[in-house]
Amino acid sequence: MDQEQGRTAPRGHARTKSNTSVGSNNPNKPRHTRSKSTKKLDSIYSDEATIAFIKRTLCAQQLTGPEGSRARNTSKPLSELLPPLTSSNQVDLQLYALISIIIKDFVQAWYSRITPDQEFTDQVVQIIAHCTRALEQRITAVDLEALILDELPELIDVHVTGNCHIDENLSYPPV
Repeated sequence: MDQEQGRTAPRGHARTKSNTSVGSNNPNKPRHTRSKSTKKLDSIYSDEATIAFIKRTLCAQQLTGPEGSRARNTSKPLSELLPPLTSSNQVDLQLYALISIIIKDFVQAWYSRITPDQEFTDQVVQIIAHCTRALEQRITAVDLEALILDELPELIDVHVTGNCHIDENLSYPPV
């Protein structure tokens, strides 16, 4: 076709029945179908599963009922059970997940043999919470522009220069 009448689609880009559904916005046709195993993995790695793991690991003493039985009322949010680590709930959730894994694998593995008391792990969580809040305050007070543009290049230069001097001063004996 000529310019006045309009343009035709370039070769290979004509809309056919086979390629319209691939990128179409038709809500009746899903773009990607998910397998059952993918859906199962999503449920395993969901926030609810993460919260349940954190509660089992770090809040076991707070969730026990009378005479040591497990209380069924586990609907309390984490913010009521554990101290905040940062100013972001999403960051807190991920940090508590990491802390839970570490406590479960490296502390409770040996500490539960000594005593059933959870006081030690509660104190560890309190100390970590205090440190992360203090770290967040210090990070927000840092002038990142001055750090990246002024101090960091100077530190890298001193490091590289020092390594060059060390390499020059090393003498290797002849083989």
